[in-house]
Amino acid sequence: MIVFLGTFVGLLCIAVPITVALGGCSLVYALVSSSMPVTTLIQTIFGGLATFPLLAIPLFMLAGNLMNEGGITQDLVRFARLLLGHIRGGLGHATILACAIFAAISGAAVATAVAIGMVMIPAMKKAGYEEDVAAALTCTAACMGPIIPPSIPFIIYGVTANVSIGALFMGGVFPGMLLGAALMVYMYFLAIRRKYPLDAKAPLKDVLIAAGKAVPALFMPVLILGGILSGMFTPTEAAGVACVYSTFVGVVVYRRLNFRNLPDVFLKAGLESGMVMLLIAMSEPFAWIVAVDQIPQMLIEWLTALTTSPWIILLFINIFLLLLGIPMETAPALVIVTPVLAPIAAHLGIDPVHMGIVICLNLVLGLITPPVGAVLFSICGVTGMSLDRLSRAIWPPFLVSLVVLAIVTYVPWLSTYLPRLFMGR
Repeated sequence: MIVFLGTFVGLLCIAVPITVALGGCSLVYALVSSSMPVTTLIQTIFGGLATFPLLAIPLFMLAGNLMNEGGITQDLVRFARLLLGHIRGGLGHATILACAIFAAISGAAVATAVAIGMVMIPAMKKAGYEEDVAAALTCTAACMGPIIPPSIPFIIYGVTANVSIGALFMGGVFPGMLLGAALMVYMYFLAIRRKYPLDAKAPLKDVLIAAGKAVPALFMPVLILGGILSGMFTPTEAAGVACVYSTFVGVVVYRRLNFRNLPDVFLKAGLESGMVMLLIAMSEPFAWIVAVDQIPQMLIEWLTALTTSPWIILLFINIFLLLLGIPMETAPALVIVTPVLAPIAAHLGIDPVHMGIVICLNLVLGLITPPVGAVLFSICGVTGMSLDRLSRAIWPPFLVSLVVLAIVTYVPWLSTYLPRLFMGR
């Protein structure tokens, strides 16, 4: 075990890709230990990928890319701006709403930040908002992407921890909405203090026209969740339906998707899916070794020696995950911590759906923490801002997100009510 963990940490310290570090330390373990033959290592890698729910990952990524390439962003932004632009801080509210809607289509924070940021950050800057405020708000609002269903992190957690992906999707609805509402409250009071301008109130006719144009995009999350809850299809089948629907909308409704841009869509979705699936494959032997050597049980004994309060243990877990999210992105961190934290949650009697929401929200916030937050880098690329300037501006909305994290952690009802209501969990 010392050689196993030492190899893993050593490979990370020399900046080896996380997939190589996971596979490398497992190979070293297999070579020096008699409990895991090399043949078992290979079988575990391929067995980890041979699960039906994982097919949802490339399908949802393809659906998100199809909708984005189909040209939904402009219509979503126009609808959000006409609906909320007349409220104090209206452009900020419109940015948050647009991120929430796009998040329910793409399921990814970086894609949400880039798609919405390219349109809304220049618009807010032109209206008199400080660029760093606009960029920081967009970064934080984009974190709703992996929380509002569909969500790639929820799929990874569900497969790794053997938890219903449909229940996780439902469990993410209220926490995602709470994050959006908290950011709107923050934006409202900031707009009052800094006297940001208002848009003229749009006529109801214009709002309805904009809503009509955005309906095809707005219907996609309804189709996914409605189909899952009604029992018409599983989350994986929902991802396939989402691909068909995205293609139909892009070709027939928006008419911006054609055979010329399809190869780029498939290539982008394939590269994104390949990275995630390779990571999951390499994490399987890592999780097997962690379970065989009873690392979760040792951590449970250590934690219970410190305290038996689930509330205090959840606080320790939150601190650990926030620190882990600083140097590591969501997906690799998720495949590393889930095999360890899921048994701890089961031992403490914490609902596995609630635990999954807490883990994913913690790690998603790592996407906006310097120095390696992927969302920060993407917004810097869109705006041309320096990472140092954006890192300073991100703290106020990030602290708002921490308050939301605390509420989600200590009010399990937010994560468990909808799964119990609709799925009987």
